[in-house]
Amino acid sequence: MSECDPTPRRNSRRAQRLAVHTRACLLWGAGFFIAAHVALLVGTQGRWPQLRDPEFGYKLNSLRQQTEAEPDRPLLVFLGSSRTGQGMRLGVVPAQTTPDGRTLMTYNFSQVGSGPLGELVCLRRLLDAGIRPNWLAIEVLPPLLGRGSDAVGDPKVGVSRLTWNDVSQLRRYVPQPFALAHHWFKAQLTPWHAHRFSIMNHYASNWLPWRLRLDHWKALDARGWSDLGLDTEIPVKNPAAFQVAHDTYVEELKHFAIAPMQDRALHDMLALCRQEGIPTVLYLMPEGRLFQSWYVPPTRACIDQYLTQLSQECNVPIIDARNWIGDDYFLDSHHLDRRGATHFTRRFGAEVIPQLVAGRLDRLSSLFVPIHAPYPKEEREPASRMQAQGRSARPLAPPLAINGGKTPAESPKKSGE
Repeated sequence: MSECDPTPRRNSRRAQRLAVHTRACLLWGAGFFIAAHVALLVGTQGRWPQLRDPEFGYKLNSLRQQTEAEPDRPLLVFLGSSRTGQGMRLGVVPAQTTPDGRTLMTYNFSQVGSGPLGELVCLRRLLDAGIRPNWLAIEVLPPLLGRGSDAVGDPKVGVSRLTWNDVSQLRRYVPQPFALAHHWFKAQLTPWHAHRFSIMNHYASNWLPWRLRLDHWKALDARGWSDLGLDTEIPVKNPAAFQVAHDTYVEELKHFAIAPMQDRALHDMLALCRQEGIPTVLYLMPEGRLFQSWYVPPTRACIDQYLTQLSQECNVPIIDARNWIGDDYFLDSHHLDRRGATHFTRRFGAEVIPQLVAGRLDRLSSLFVPIHAPYPKEEREPASRMQAQGRSARPLAPPLAINGGKTPAESPKKSGE
């Protein structure tokens, strides 16, 4: 090859251009990745909560739209667990007016698995989002009073759903604050992986198998109720659901003690309500007789004594609705079906909500009586209560009348029981 041949020189320049182009592509790719990473972090922590915590995010967007559309309507918010989520059907409550003549707005802001700790986090999130309820109704789920975590607080489960503010608040309660912060920071390093199912459910839910679907939170009714369907559908009692409830609660109810972190969270939540000037009522959702039979006598006495003392210390009424609904209206002896939700919510809306919004909380202690009548305007169906295999329901201990109310008489047995 001649020394004057320009081919090697051209190849060298081509290689240099290729190297420059490759570096530019890598830098642009890295820059795009970092920008997308930061945008997702900022967005999920603030603007797009549904991509971080779908249940909270979709409910927040729904409630925010309604309060912005009707800013003058006073707001009553319900906080609780999945029992409230399925059992508090606020859409069946007739429109109510407050003493000043305004129409009341109600919203079911329950979060699956929430006990006092999860409810406190949810309330602080709402206040931080600029939503300040005029009244609050907060569920107390007795078994969760003995747990070291509920919907939040476990450093290895669901930590990616939290914000930094949540983590900062939880560090005052959880037994492993450094582990919680460590797992949270680790999740933020890979937000696309941490939030992959939430993102897929939001944008392409049909691509996911049913066991990973979370898009049902998009289909909540206007009051945040999560059990949609048709009232003409016949409720299906699933034996597997009873077994899940049995396996989840029986052992922990045998060895029960009030968890200090849940006690502290409940007291702090009530103190926050007083600080914000939000009148509050606590309530216990209905439970079937099978579920209530799992409370051994010492556990039942511990819970009732604790709630009685809490009511007296914090001067807050506690509505004991554990015996308000018959066994035929549960899906698994502690989650109400559609008919049960309608029956229960109508009574709650007629007897509790008017007293709460009118500021007559001292009148609520008279409501500790069980339901005797069947579902209104509906023929009685054969008993559909199911028991876990090999176990029979024990007679219930008389429920304690919290807040000084009268102890309710035991409901009459149904035919065939």
